[in-house]
Amino acid sequence: TLQSKEDNMISFGGRMKAKGEKLAAHYLVGKSLQSCSVSREGLRVAMQQSWRTTKEIKVEGLGDNTFIFKLPSESEKKRILYGGPWHFDRSLLVITEPRGVGDVKRQDFTHASFWVQIHNMPIMCMDREIIKEIGGRIGEVQEVETDETGECISPFARVRIMVNITQPLTKRLLLKSEEDGRISLRIAYEKLPEFCFCCGLIGHSFRECIDYKGQPKDELTYGVWMRAQSRAERARQSKEKERWNGDRGLPSATVGSHEQHEQHPQNTGCLLYTSDAADDTPC
Repeated sequence: TLQSKEDNMISFGGRMKAKGEKLAAHYLVGKSLQSCSVSREGLRVAMQQSWRTTKEIKVEGLGDNTFIFKLPSESEKKRILYGGPWHFDRSLLVITEPRGVGDVKRQDFTHASFWVQIHNMPIMCMDREIIKEIGGRIGEVQEVETDETGECISPFARVRIMVNITQPLTKRLLLKSEEDGRISLRIAYEKLPEFCFCCGLIGHSFRECIDYKGQPKDELTYGVWMRAQSRAERARQSKEKERWNGDRGLPSATVGSHEQHEQHPQNTGCLLYTSDAADDTPC
């Protein structure tokens, strides 16, 4: 009866909710985009090595390549969230905080946070608010990187963006300028996992894509040029270059000089920008 159903209903609040929120502060939920089944123990070992937590993490499988992770502390949980995106066996591992009371069926695994590089940025657009507005065409902007003075003068704009991974990756944006016409801004993603060069979706290779018709790899719409070195990779490469030059007795080159030579900051002024998904030509 209706009365008996109401008698069996539990109200989750008060002390119960407070204790639950304290417990959830140490948990993350994640979903691997691998097409095959993921080993729980293999995932635990791999993420333990990647996350380098002070104590061992605990991992439990929840079905459909979905897992729950218990972290040693809330601070390490925040570090892991900010340090993403994370990969397992070349596939994206979408990590998120439990929402609500932590009903896994209601968790959203449709978005992932990436550091995105916007190349060929005109000088007049090297402003935090302008970059934030332009980056908003890719996804929800979480952070715009600036130097110690708060400026964005750099070979490329670096923006942390929450990307909808159920949609094709944005490969470029177009600026419309009264003075210079259309200016192409190339988009590259740091820590970009396996994605399709044919349809632009994360989670499968072009050979697995239903849209692939056997054309050569270099004729596909997307390509490896959409992958960018992360800050850590650039720093490591710079150290290796300095060490190499030191061994040979050569002066060290300025970090980023190669990237600077590849840019063309001659364009000025931007009035309108739009994504151009139809053009297949890499910028």
